Amino acid sequence: MLIRTHSRASNQTGDQTGHRIASAVRPSVVRRLTVHRLTIQMTVLPVVMLVCLLVASTGHARDPDAYVLTPNKKTEHFTFLAAGSHHVCAVLSGGTIACWGNDLMGQLGNGTQTDQAAEQPVGVIGLTTAMAVTAGDMHTCALLKNGSIWCWGGNRYHQLAGSLPSANEPVQVETISRAAGVTAGTYHSCALLTGGHIRCWGYNESGQLGGTKEMDSAEPVEVPGITRATALSGGGAHTCAVERGGSVHCWGGNSQGQLGNKTHDNSAQPVEVAGLPPARSISSGTSHTCAVLKDGRVACWGWNATGQLGNGSTEDSAAPVFATGITQATHVAAGRFHTCALLKTGRIACWGGNRNGELGAGPPEGSPIPLTIKELPAAGAIVVGDRFSCIIIKQTGAAKCWGAIK
Repeated sequence: MLIRTHSRASNQTGDQTGHRIASAVRPSVVRRLTVHRLTIQMTVLPVVMLVCLLVASTGHARDPDAYVLTPNKKTEHFTFLAAGSHHVCAVLSGGTIACWGNDLMGQLGNGTQTDQAAEQPVGVIGLTTAMAVTAGDMHTCALLKNGSIWCWGGNRYHQLAGSLPSANEPVQVETISRAAGVTAGTYHSCALLTGGHIRCWGYNESGQLGGTKEMDSAEPVEVPGITRATALSGGGAHTCAVERGGSVHCWGGNSQGQLGNKTHDNSAQPVEVAGLPPARSISSGTSHTCAVLKDGRVACWGWNATGQLGNGSTEDSAAPVFATGITQATHVAAGRFHTCALLKTGRIACWGGNRNGELGAGPPEGSPIPLTIKELPAAGAIVVGDRFSCIIIKQTGAAKCWGAIK
């Protein structure tokens, strides 16, 4: 899901993967870190230079001490983050994009297919007016200021649109010119148009493109019945949208109840999430979905094997359940095994699997109820991948991540 975020400098978005975002609030005090090893490296990128601070802890930390990325230019800061399964991309305030992590199919967009560690992010070729970015399993897409969408990475299922087998630098989605948002599911992509309609392309085995479940599509196809969308989010094999008024509709795969309509039947036609109070934003994970409600609560539904629904259970739910104790959320990010929420205070609360420390707190076996990460500075955005989490630090505009990106 894609939602524009704000930081201090600007005053103050089962099967496979999830990717999503957050907002801004008051900074908190950063605790003094015990640094086992500190590496400072200058990495020259095609479009930006970054100073990257890698704080390596022993094993997988249960506190968020993994690494901090700070734009080198004093006038720049991160405005937007997106997490794929095993890579991360960030929009800088100047309109360029930097990416790091897995690059098997060219999803970092720098003209190569070489993995990049967190201390060596690379610049995406040719994009200088980006507003937002979204990441799938092995592809990435960006929304530019002129309303165009550009994608790069793997294209086996036409998730970039077009017929190239892959692209290690951005290619334009030719038939989209008036986009207001973009989301990448595992192997599909969707655009939110300025009028509230949605068009999707790529993999369609479960009907995640909307309208038909017979064929993948290299061309964007319109999702039937959705005409007033304000937000959307692509998951593993499903897609969800918030419409004006706060109703939520989902379509695609539903084997774990991730469509939220009290069934487990796939649906290529959008179905309304049952009994959900008005929502503000939406985040589709691999096989579960979460929404921030207008009253600040978080409701989740779908796969729950690691407690990623946050209701104290590990049983799947085909209808919305509420994350325990969350009453002041501004954004939510649903991944594969875990979920995190940004609170009005700037704190982050996470729940679900924690094998690689992706919750930032709690035991390795994870937690089926939300745990607040007290050590973090106030956040302006939250995104999660398969086994990691990242924030934008509100006070500085830097990015901080923890867990295991690979």
